[in-house]
Amino acid sequence: MSRIYFATSNKEKLLIAKTVCNQSGIDVEQILVDINEIQGEDPRIIIEDKVKQAYKKVLKPIVVSDDSWDIPSLKGFPGPYMKSINQWFEPQDFIRLMHGIKDRTIILHQYLAYYDGQCLRIFSNRIHGEIVSEPRGMNNNSPNMSVIALEQDNSLTLAEVFERQDYELKKRYLTRPDVWSKFIKWYQIVGLVK
Repeated sequence: MSRIYFATSNKEKLLIAKTVCNQSGIDVEQILVDINEIQGEDPRIIIEDKVKQAYKKVLKPIVVSDDSWDIPSLKGFPGPYMKSINQWFEPQDFIRLMHGIKDRTIILHQYLAYYDGQCLRIFSNRIHGEIVSEPRGMNNNSPNMSVIALEQDNSLTLAEVFERQDYELKKRYLTRPDVWSKFIKWYQIVGLVK
């Protein structure tokens, strides 16, 4: 089995990585590194800086991920700032923010970067969803997860999907390719899988 190193402290992101990669014979090893994430509007610049910082700290080929969230009816808010918003908001704050807004669409822009000191590859993916009218499921670290239902999750919020872990995650990734699927395809083509 081939191994990749994934720099994340986010347990949900680690679970996604392991769920998708293990199906392709790739073992995911979590690496905890302290990264000073730059702030800005361009998610590609943010993730490129993030993966290069992680590589400098571990000196091993490394993968990092980052998300940007776009609510079209709120002119793209919160963009790459969801992590900060989750520190300020509770689930009901998202509901109040959407009060009176008919278009409750939200778009998840996923980014994944690989860097080995020479080769830098950035993968991206978009997933549509909606902000539900009432919070469902519990996630104390990320309040947005109780109010966002992504396509092909059978109207479950992200929190509800993660509460059901194995079954729902495997079902999700068998029916909806994600940014990890793009990475794995490239990783296998370039021959990094042993």
